[in-house]
Amino acid sequence: MNTIQQADQAPDVDLDDANYAHCQVTETFQIHPDQFLKWLLNEPLENFMLGTMVVSPIVGTELLSKEAYGAAGTSRLIHFKDKTIAKERVLSENFPESYSYQAYSYNNPIRFLADYAKAAMRVEADGENTRLIWDYAFHSKNKAALSVVKLFVSLDWKRNMTNALAIVKAHLEEHGPSVHIHEVSDVKKAA
Repeated sequence: MNTIQQADQAPDVDLDDANYAHCQVTETFQIHPDQFLKWLLNEPLENFMLGTMVVSPIVGTELLSKEAYGAAGTSRLIHFKDKTIAKERVLSENFPESYSYQAYSYNNPIRFLADYAKAAMRVEADGENTRLIWDYAFHSKNKAALSVVKLFVSLDWKRNMTNALAIVKAHLEEHGPSVHIHEVSDVKKAA
């Protein structure tokens, strides 16, 4: 497993889980576990991270590192429809089984309550299919903000993640892994 030290502007990751608002979503996909994370990382986020009434949809990403996003230490800038941004960097990777990343330097309203988020995706074999476990946790700036962040995560952020995986699942069931969502003209995106 490759892991990086905390560097650049990203905050150090707090090891005390009590300071985070957590959520987890799981889904099973019709794709071999050895292929899934590579397939997903090569799919533009704007094709499946469509937001909610509260979370703005992603409209694009910009690579900030010299290497392609996915290796430990690589980073990208995420652009949202409401003109806000966030940075994201890979903390560790153990492909094809897992990788973890950190979102930080966001300028949307959650910045007043949480200073960064940490996330991990890991896959398990389910026959020839893939079971994805996606953990996401926002780090609260203080104890007073934690209950509000937990409410946001449970009521809206988790729905954003669930909706994203529903789009990926529908695509893989209809088209398989040989094409990406952006390569299909008649994609039906859930919101």
